[in-house]
Amino acid sequence: MDILEIFCFYLVLINKSMNLQQIRQKTAYCATAIPTQKQATRNWLNSLHKQYPVALTLTLKQVNSYKSVKGIHAKKLDRDECRRIATHFTHKLNQQVFGSSAKRYGKALKYLVVIEGERTTKNLHLHLAIGNIPEFVKWSELDGLVRNAKLKVEELDEQHKVDIVDSGWMEYLTKELGMKDTDNVLWDLA
Repeated sequence: MDILEIFCFYLVLINKSMNLQQIRQKTAYCATAIPTQKQATRNWLNSLHKQYPVALTLTLKQVNSYKSVKGIHAKKLDRDECRRIATHFTHKLNQQVFGSSAKRYGKALKYLVVIEGERTTKNLHLHLAIGNIPEFVKWSELDGLVRNAKLKVEELDEQHKVDIVDSGWMEYLTKELGMKDTDNVLWDLA
């Protein structure tokens, strides 16, 4: 017997001798089980994906130079620095989209920002889902607006990618979430 025949044999045997409840018990499936924080966050963000039609990936310079009275110092990128860079970039993008209304009237886009690379050996970079885009902004203009905003944030690297969000983007945003935490999502920028 080959593997396929053995699998079919056991499948028929299971179907004849076990009901659905018994199968769930054997496979440890429980419909009333509380989902992990990662799964709950993914489910919630998937329900919001239509409110955030733009996906953006920003690469960051991993080491930045700073001037002080003691000279020039190099600082390696960390989580706090990523948060500062993301905040600076979102302010600059808001200015690009809304002009002086961004500062004067508080007009802003909506953002979901995730730091990726903290738990892996990848370089730190940012993933954003962007919403609340006004109707006067055309899709063809978005890349230029992002480029102009990036020019005003020196810690951003040259590479970036603007794309249309689909439901898979929210899954991608949350791929590095922990089972019991959502630490790499910058909730204060949302």
